[in-house]
Amino acid sequence: MSNFCEATAGAMLGAGLCAWLFGAPGSLHIGASGVVFGYAGYLVARGYYTRNIGSILVALLVISSFAFSMLFGVLPLYPGLSWQTHLGGLLGGVLAARLGSSRQSRA
Repeated sequence: MSNFCEATAGAMLGAGLCAWLFGAPGSLHIGASGVVFGYAGYLVARGYYTRNIGSILVALLVISSFAFSMLFGVLPLYPGLSWQTHLGGLLGGVLAARLGSSRQSRA
């Protein structure tokens, strides 16, 4: 349960902070898409950082399923879409995976 909490907190903080700092006026900053991008970033980064076969398989599944939407969701291609929230959530999820893996390696 701790991993879920770390991923959720990282995604929420990253998405909210980037929307607040870099969000364009008139963009839609509503919904949970930033958290979804954070979960995806967490799962992919966890596979990279832990190098556990189960985590790597989950990371490959996430990449094969969502790579296209993740790539185009974090780029400023669509006016009015809050790509800042998506990018912040992704970065927050990656950071949560990194911090969690370093804490597990010390234990």
